[in-house]
Amino acid sequence: MVQHLLLDLDNTLYPASGGMDEGITRRMLGFVAEWLGVSFEEAQLRRKQALPAYGTTLEWLRAEHNMHDEQRYFEAVHPESEIEELQADPELRIYLLSLGYPMTLLTNAPRAHADRVLKFFNIEDVFLGIFDLSYHKGLGKPHPDCFLNTLSAVGHTVADTVFVDDHPKYVRGFKALGGRAILVDETGKNLELAKTEGFGHIRSIYMLKEYLDSSCEGRSLKY
Repeated sequence: MVQHLLLDLDNTLYPASGGMDEGITRRMLGFVAEWLGVSFEEAQLRRKQALPAYGTTLEWLRAEHNMHDEQRYFEAVHPESEIEELQADPELRIYLLSLGYPMTLLTNAPRAHADRVLKFFNIEDVFLGIFDLSYHKGLGKPHPDCFLNTLSAVGHTVADTVFVDDHPKYVRGFKALGGRAILVDETGKNLELAKTEGFGHIRSIYMLKEYLDSSCEGRSLKY
C-alpha cells in the first residue's frame, strides 16, 4: 500500500515549459563555460558527454574539474531573480493537500532555491521535510543513500513510498532499490521508455491523483 509520496521539485511540481527550466539550464551552461574556459556550445557538449556518469553537473565539475566552491556555483545558477521565471499556480497547494498522503520533497537543487520556489507557490508547509543537495553532501539523486537517508529521516521506507520525478535517471535510481516510481513527462517524449522500463508516466503533477487511484484499483492509464 502507498503510504507516502517522495516528490521532486523542479519540472515536477510545476511544468518544465514555464520558463525556469530554460533559465536554470542557460545559467548552468554559462557557469560551465566560464569555469572551463570554453564556448557555450563546447560547454553544452562536454556536459552532455559527462552527465551519464554523474548525478548532477556540480558532481561532474567537482570530480573532473576541481570545482569545490559550491556556493559560487549555486549563486550563479540560482540567483534570487530566478523566481521571475515562474508562473503562479494558486491551485497547486489545494491539489497537493487533496492527495491525502504525507509528502516529502527531495531536490538536487540547493535549499535556498527550494525555499524560494516553495514560498512562491505557498506550499512550504505541506511536506514532512525538505531535503536538498547539500543535505546529502553533494551526492543527491540517483545515489542510493540519497533516497534511503531521506526516507529514514521522515520515518518511511522504499516499500511504502512512491517517488515522482521528471528525470528518467533519477526514477531509475529509485526503481533500482525496489521502489515504485512515476515519471513526470510534460511532452510525452519518454512514454515508450516508461513503458519499457516499468515506470509510471504522467504529463503533469495534476494527473498524479488519478494515476495513484487507478493503480490502487488495478487499472491501467495511458497518457
